[in-house]
Amino acid sequence: MSLGYRYTVDEAGCELLHRLPKRQRERLLGVFRELAAHAFTRGDYQSADARGLPLEVALFEEKFVVTWHVDHALKQVRVVELVMV
Repeated sequence: MSLGYRYTVDEAGCELLHRLPKRQRERLLGVFRELAAHAFTRGDYQSADARGLPLEVALFEEKFVVTWHVDHALKQVRVVELVMV
């Protein structure tokens, strides 16, 4: 059952996605869709931003660190950082 959440990706993350080969880009977009479909997913560890918003952080594909915040009021998973390691 879908919770009706959507995902957004910050500007820097979009730029990184644009530079990736199609296969990696599609896999990451699939990760983002899964996070939106399962908005209560926990990351590998938790953090907080400067304002105190809770952040989830996880390694995906053994190449990408994804940091996201879930805004339950807006039903939105916000990918706030995407880093290639």
